Amino acid sequence: MEKPEWFDWANDEKKAGEWIRSNNPEWFAQVCQLLFDHDPMMMTLVGEPEGYAPEVGSILRSLPQCMNVDDVQQLIFNVFTQWFTPEFAGGRSQYAEVAAAVWENWKQQQSEE
Repeated sequence: MEKPEWFDWANDEKKAGEWIRSNNPEWFAQVCQLLFDHDPMMMTLVGEPEGYAPEVGSILRSLPQCMNVDDVQQLIFNVFTQWFTPEFAGGRSQYAEVAAAVWENWKQQQSEE
């Protein structure tokens, strides 16, 4: 059976996420919790914060390129669109609250280093 075309991409993303998690497990867990608390897709697909690990890996990998909360909102929206499909991901506006929370968390991480 042939692998679906997204298979390699998803594997690479998971590896990157695992590397980020191993370097900063506490921060990784915090962002999982933020996504869980805000549930941007509004569909409680995930039963525990850990269920967002693949998406968090993708978000944290690109977060250093974000200059403001608007960039973070676009990033999170893009990540959810990639992982779930545009139909499931919904509209970009759904990601405003979680983007604000992740941006605050990121700025805090920067000030602690």
